[in-house]
Amino acid sequence: LLPYLAARPLEPQWIDWISDQKELAFRQSLPGLQPLPGVVDWLGRFKLWGWKQAVASSAPPENVEDLVDVLGIRDYFDALVTPGDLPGKPDPAVFLKASRQLKIPARYCIVIEDSIPGIEAAMSAGMRCIAVTTTNPPEALTQADIVVETMDQLTVEQVESLF
Repeated sequence: LLPYLAARPLEPQWIDWISDQKELAFRQSLPGLQPLPGVVDWLGRFKLWGWKQAVASSAPPENVEDLVDVLGIRDYFDALVTPGDLPGKPDPAVFLKASRQLKIPARYCIVIEDSIPGIEAAMSAGMRCIAVTTTNPPEALTQADIVVETMDQLTVEQVESLF
């Protein structure tokens, strides 16, 4: 994207520096951030049910670790999975990696996503998907099994319907 925006080829070192600055700006914006409505309740409910949970993100590991710490939700997760050298979403690799780490077959996994590439990745992995309309309108997320505006609108019956 950067070479396109600059309308000329760019040195790889410069692209790396810009990328690093973007990630640093993201991490610096985290203090004071709060979980979205219903997120902590559902994380707690899944944990109470004995369900293993993972964050499977295309973001750099430092971003994921800082985010779960700032939100105070790290203890809900059994794994924090980032792609490393794997392709990003919509490739399902990061979700399949999480499935393997949790030792849960993909068909028994539920992905909660807000992005179209993430939903495509979940479906390609053979997983169930709950879409949350944080960044896209509901009509853009219809590939998911369930679409909600916020996690506090999700019902136990909807989750049970996935299996």
